[in-house]
Order: sequence, then C-alpha cells, then structure tokens
Amino acid sequence: MAVSISTLFTFLDTLFSDRIMRFSPIRSMIFLRSLLYFLLAFAILYLAANKTVTLDSLKDYRTILAKMPKLEMEHIRFLAYFYLACIASNSVKEMYKKIGITNFFNWFFGRLNKPYEEKKIFMFVDMKASTTIAERLGHEKFSRLVQDVFNDLSIIYNYHGEVYQYLGDGAIISWNVRDGVRNNNCIKAFYSFQRTVERRYWYYRRKYGEEPKFKAGIHVGKVMVLQVGSIRRDISYNGDTINTAARIESMCNEYKQNLLISGVLYEYFENKDEYNFKDVGTIKLKGKKQAILLYQVKQKLRPKK
Repeated sequence: MAVSISTLFTFLDTLFSDRIMRFSPIRSMIFLRSLLYFLLAFAILYLAANKTVTLDSLKDYRTILAKMPKLEMEHIRFLAYFYLACIASNSVKEMYKKIGITNFFNWFFGRLNKPYEEKKIFMFVDMKASTTIAERLGHEKFSRLVQDVFNDLSIIYNYHGEVYQYLGDGAIISWNVRDGVRNNNCIKAFYSFQRTVERRYWYYRRKYGEEPKFKAGIHVGKVMVLQVGSIRRDISYNGDTINTAARIESMCNEYKQNLLISGVLYEYFENKDEYNFKDVGTIKLKGKKQAILLYQVKQKLRPKK
C-alpha cells in the first residue's frame, strides 16, 4: 500500500507540474487535483477497512459496493488530516521553490533575522538578441518562450545552483563557493542548460521559429545576506559581486563569447584542464573604478560516442 500511495503521489506531482499547469484552465486543474486527492484518501480508507481484499474481488463492482466502509467520525477526521497534510506539503514545497532550499532552511532556523556576510558565486545569464525576438514574437508569445526557457533552467539544481532572481529574460544563479567550485559545477551548470535547450531544438523551432541562445558572466565575492520587507518578505543579497557579474555578462557581446568569468573566480578552480580558459585581458568594466581580469571559457572538443 505504501508503494502504491507514493507512486500515486509522484504521478499527481508530475500531472500537476508547472509545465503542464500553465497550459490548462486553473479552475479545472484545481478541481481535478482536489478530486484526485479525495479519491486517493478514500482508496486508503477502503483498503484499510478491507485488509484481505484481493484483486479478483475488485473486478466486480457489486463486491466493491458491498465492502464499502461506513463513514464514521474517525474516517472524516482522517480525510480532514489527509487534506491538511497535502496542503502543508504543497505549501512547504512552493516555499522552498520560491526562495531556494538553502535560504528556506536559513529562514526556518531564524538565521535571516540578522544580516550576515557570506562569500558566494553568482552567474548572470541572459538571452541573446532578446529585444529582436520579443519584437518579432509579440509580448504574449515571448512570455511563453521565457517560461519554457526558465523551466529548462531548472537543470542547474543538478549542479547545486539556486536561482536567486529572475530579471525579465535573464536570471541570477548563486552557489556557495565550495559547491560552485567543486567539479567546476558553476561552469557545468551553464553548459548543461545550453545542452538542454539544444536538445529541445525542434520544439523551440516549431513553436517560436528559432532556438534561443544564451550568454553568461560569473564572479565570486562577499555579499550581505538579509531578509527584507515586513508584509511581503524576500531574501536579498547586497554587495558589488552581483553587479560585477552583470557587467561581466554584458562584455560577452563585445568579445563574442557565450561565457566569461572573472580572474578571481578562475583562481578558485582546481581542475582547469576540463575546459579551455583564455585570458582576454584586464578590463575596466562600466561603472567600476578598478579593472578586472577576465577569462573566456570554452568546452573542449570530445569525440562523439
């Protein structure tokens, strides 16, 4: 029974995923979700009341009706607790999806009540030629493209990254230094995201007329982590590190590169042989007094399997 229930819950989570929900009427999906949860809870009550039931006996609907348990107060209490558990589970899941798993635990244990300093890696990723694409597609279709792209961006969680903020057609990804540097995760995350979009080439071509391309800048440094707001609270990172990552990303067009990283971050990597790093010089970024060393990053060509 435990295996069956967990399998059904997994199926329901897949059925009502963000990618599917946004293409369906909201009211219908909410009603259908509630109905399926009710049927699942009722199935648990039925099986609990008929522990010796066999699959052969369930084929006959008359037998099913005859074995139907009589609803008593304890059953109603179970249904109420079941629904409350479902609501609590979905609330917690949506909460950590909103602010990230690390920030969720920091908030839960009260670490965000007081600002504290932390060294983090930030990647500023942006869509190439987004203005031209938006003009061609129109705001409604372009918004759907952005939704599809950000759904594919979830691949970065496989590399311990977390989305800090969505900015129009771009996003800011964060790592703690240990997880971001280990196995070159912050670089792998960008190229994995790129490959995910490339694998869905025909989908993007058929629906939007072209495959979106991306560029990114990555930097590491200290930021202040704090909780802001009293009515609508949010987790904020304050510091020059994020601005520097954004400036590095803006240099991708000038150097015609997909990925640029700072020299500060380059020094953190232990395995530098996995990618081709090339020094592009010390650049004075827009709005910055101090120049910064930049590296372009390219994947090494490997023979196809």
